[in-house]
Amino acid sequence: MAIDRRDFLKFVVGGAVGTVISPLPWVSMDEVAKWSQRWAPIPEKGGDSYILSTCKLCSGGCGIRIRLIEGKRAVKIDGNPNHPVNRGGLCPLGLAGLQYLYQEDIRVRSPLKRAGGRGSGQWKPIAWEEALSEVTARLKELRLNHLSHTVAFLNGAGEGSQTQLAARFLKAYGSPNYIQLFQLSDLEAILTQTLHGVRTRLSYDLPRAHYILSFGSALLDGWGNPCWIAQAFKEWRRDSRQRRARVIQIDTMATTTASLADEWIAIKPDSEGVLALGLAQVMIEKGWLDKEFIRSRISGLEELKGLLNKDYTPDQVAGETTLDRETIIRLAKDFSAAKQPVALWGKGKGESPVSLFEAQAVHLLNLLVGSVNRPGGVYLQPDFQYVTWPKLDLDETARKGLDQPRLDGAFSNQYPKTGQLAGRFFANANLKKPYPINVLLINEANPVFSFSEKNILEVVNQIPFIVSFSSFMDETTSQADLILPASTFLERWDDSYGIPGIPFPVYGLVKPIFPPIYNTRSVGEAILSLAKNLGGSIQAALPFENMEEVIKLSAKGLFDSRKGRMTDEPPSAEGKSLASSFESFDKFWEKLVSQGTWYHPESKGESGKGRWAFSPSTLQNNPQEKVQTGKDYPFWMVPQSLLLLQSGYLPNPPFLTKYLGEETLKKNKLVVQIHPNTARAISLREGDLVEIKSVNGKIEARIHIFEGARPGCVFVPIGMGHKAYDPTLKDRGANPYPILDTRVDSLTGLDVAWATPVKIQKV
Repeated sequence: MAIDRRDFLKFVVGGAVGTVISPLPWVSMDEVAKWSQRWAPIPEKGGDSYILSTCKLCSGGCGIRIRLIEGKRAVKIDGNPNHPVNRGGLCPLGLAGLQYLYQEDIRVRSPLKRAGGRGSGQWKPIAWEEALSEVTARLKELRLNHLSHTVAFLNGAGEGSQTQLAARFLKAYGSPNYIQLFQLSDLEAILTQTLHGVRTRLSYDLPRAHYILSFGSALLDGWGNPCWIAQAFKEWRRDSRQRRARVIQIDTMATTTASLADEWIAIKPDSEGVLALGLAQVMIEKGWLDKEFIRSRISGLEELKGLLNKDYTPDQVAGETTLDRETIIRLAKDFSAAKQPVALWGKGKGESPVSLFEAQAVHLLNLLVGSVNRPGGVYLQPDFQYVTWPKLDLDETARKGLDQPRLDGAFSNQYPKTGQLAGRFFANANLKKPYPINVLLINEANPVFSFSEKNILEVVNQIPFIVSFSSFMDETTSQADLILPASTFLERWDDSYGIPGIPFPVYGLVKPIFPPIYNTRSVGEAILSLAKNLGGSIQAALPFENMEEVIKLSAKGLFDSRKGRMTDEPPSAEGKSLASSFESFDKFWEKLVSQGTWYHPESKGESGKGRWAFSPSTLQNNPQEKVQTGKDYPFWMVPQSLLLLQSGYLPNPPFLTKYLGEETLKKNKLVVQIHPNTARAISLREGDLVEIKSVNGKIEARIHIFEGARPGCVFVPIGMGHKAYDPTLKDRGANPYPILDTRVDSLTGLDVAWATPVKIQKV
C-alpha cells in the first residue's frame, strides 16, 4: 500500500475531528500509527503484549496503549480506548512518539562533560556518579558561601510529581529561582484572582456548548487537548439541527479551525480584546444579558458600562478591528441569544501569553451571559490535591536564600499576582540584577531557540555553569557544561495531571515499558541523587529511594480522597462520582499501574469569594502596549501554530516533518503565506524568495499565495529553523522567534509576542 502526503493528511484530519467531517472512520488513526512508525524494525516472530500508560509529549495527558513484541521492542503507540479524555484517539505527535525513543541521531545517550569551548560540540562521556559529584560540589560550595539563591532551575515540563519534586528540591536547597515556562494556567490564575478572588484554572465543557466564540484559539490545530476538542467537535456536528452547535472562529487566517467553523471572522491582528469589549458594550446597552446571574454575582457593571460607552462603541470597534458594525452587533446578539454559549481566549495552541486585557475582555462575555460554572460553559476548576508532601523543614541557609528576591520578579510588588516570568528571568540575568546566576539547571526548555529575547545566546553564555537534563542535543543543551540526559516518558516513572481545559480531575500514570535503552535516568532520579549527596535538610525534604516511591505518594493521595475511578470501571449516571471501592492502597496501586488512569468525573466549579468584581481600571488597554504598522514596517507578521509542527522544547518527529506540506516547507526553505492582493501590491509571485524584516532582525522564506490569508499580513509557521538535531530539522527553514516584537504586559509582566510589524522585500 502506497501513501503520499495528501493521503496522510486525510488520515490525520479524519482521526482528529472524527467521521463527522471526513469519510474516514476513527480507526484510520490506527493506519496513521502504522505509517508513522513504519521505519522501526518489527520482529518477525514473538508474542505481543500491551501496556497502558500516559503520553508526556505535551500537557494533554492522553491515555496511551503501547504494543510490545516479546516485551523487548515497542512497535506501536495508539490511544487508550477507555481513557475519559482521548477515548482511543491520539494526535499525530503521540502516534509518532516512538521516534523519540529509538531515533538515536538526536538522543543524548550518556552523561557528557564539555571538552571544548561552549557550542564547539566537543564532549567527553563521563559516568553518572562523576557527573552528579561535580554538580553536588558546585552546589555545596555556593551554599557554604551563602549563595544558594544564585542557583536557578528552568523547567518546561508540565504539571506532575516530577515537576513538584524539582520545585521542592530548589526550595529545600535555598533558592527562590525555580522558574517554570509559561503555561496557559498561569494567566488563568491571574485572571481568576483578579476577577473572582481565587487563584485557579479554567476549564471548558465544550462537548455541551451550543455556541463557541473562539478568539484565535486554534481548537483543531493543537489548542488544549486535541482529542478532547475532537470529541467536542463530534458533538457540535451532530446531524440534528437542534443539537448542532455553531462555531465562530475569530482569526486573522483561514486555519484548519477557521476552515471548519461555521463562520470565520477575519480580524485585524492584535485587536481581539477590543472586539470582545465591543460585543460587551452592545450586550449591556441592549440588555442582552443574564440579568439574574449578574445581579447575584457581578459588581462594578455600571462603572464598566461607562468605560465601554466611551471607548468601545460599535463604530469605534469597527475602526479598530476593520470589521463592519453590523457584524459586531450580530455577533453580540447571536452569542447572547444562544442556549449554552462560551467564549474562548488563548491564541494558537495557547503556548504564548496574551495580555490580561484580552483575557479579561473575552472572559467578560461569559460573565454577561452567565456561562460560568454552568453546563456548556467555563468552569472555575477547583484545585484537586494530587500531591500531598510531608511538611518541609528549612534550615537557616535555605531560609536566608529564600528571603532573596526572585530574579524574574514574580510575586513582587510590581507583579504581585504573577507566579512565573521566564522572559524577565533572562533579561535580569543579563543585567545580573539584583544578583548574578552562578548555576542554571534546565529541564525540557530550549530558550536559545524559542525565546524572543534579544541576544539570548549571549545571556545564556554569561552563566558560569549550566546543567541540562535534556534527552536531546538541542540548541541550549549544546551550550551546557554538563548534560545529565533524561530518559524518555516510555522509560521512566512519572505522572501527568492538570490537563488544560478539561472540566474534571484526571491523573495519568507514566511507567517504564522497559529499562532505559541508553545510559539515561529520569530527571526525578537525578534530583533524588543530588539531594542524597547534599544531605542534611535537603535529603530529609526528599526522603525517597526512587521515583516509583514519589509516584506512589501521589497515588496515595488519590486513594485517601475516596473519590474517582479507574478506566476499567463503567461511568456512573449523569457524570456523578461514586466513592472508590478499593479495600486497600495496595489494591488501588495495582489497578492504577494496570489501567494507567484515575479520574473523577464530577464537575462543580469553584464559587470564588463574594461577588465577582470587574474593575474598569484593569480593562484599560495601555496605549504603550499597542503596536501599529507604519511606513517602514507596513505589514503584520503573524505566527502560525501547526498540529504537525512542534514549536517548543521537543524536536519535530522526522515523520511529521516529512509530511509538512509545501505551504510550510519547500526543500530547505520556510514557506510563508500571503493574500493575492498583498502579493500584487509588492510585485511578488508564487515561490518568490523574500526577506522578512522587523526591528529585531530578519529571516528568509518563500512565498505561497493563499486567499485564506488576511490582506496585509504574512503568516509564518513557528517550529522550523533549528541549528541542532538531525538532518530532518537542522538548517531547514527559518526561526521567527528572534524577530518577534515582544511587549511586556504592564499588568502581568508576561512577554506578549504575537503580531509583529515587518517589511517584505524580494531577494
